[in-house]
Amino acid sequence: MEIFGVGGTELIAILIIMLVVAGPKRMIQWAYILGTYTAKLRAMWAETMTYVEKEFKQAGMDVELPKTPPTRGSLNKTLNEQVQKIAAPVTKPVQDTLNEASSELKQIKTQATLTEARTPSGSTNGKSDLGTWSAGPGKDEQSSSG
Repeated sequence: MEIFGVGGTELIAILIIMLVVAGPKRMIQWAYILGTYTAKLRAMWAETMTYVEKEFKQAGMDVELPKTPPTRGSLNKTLNEQVQKIAAPVTKPVQDTLNEASSELKQIKTQATLTEARTPSGSTNGKSDLGTWSAGPGKDEQSSSG
């Protein structure tokens, strides 16, 4: 978890330094003051968003704005939702094409399996069709023997 880009261990280090420099009594006062200003900031944000939303509605736009200040998590969630809305028309045809190609590939494999099953194994007239790597006689041996 990060708060203002500061990780957990960094936050603990900052708190320890503050405790040493300021002392526990001043840290309690600072925390109280920080909480007070945070509450004021949230109230100002909600009031501003209400006012801006009212102006948008008067202009004929139906926009709903957040009443709480945005956080990294809420911004990421909103961004992901918007990307999904935008990407859906693009990804759906691609996914459909992939599904069609997959089904055609399955059909080809099935047909190949059926064709192999119909072909008798001894239809090569006793000749090995494995090439020069096989244990049977290769082209050089066949030409020299005949």
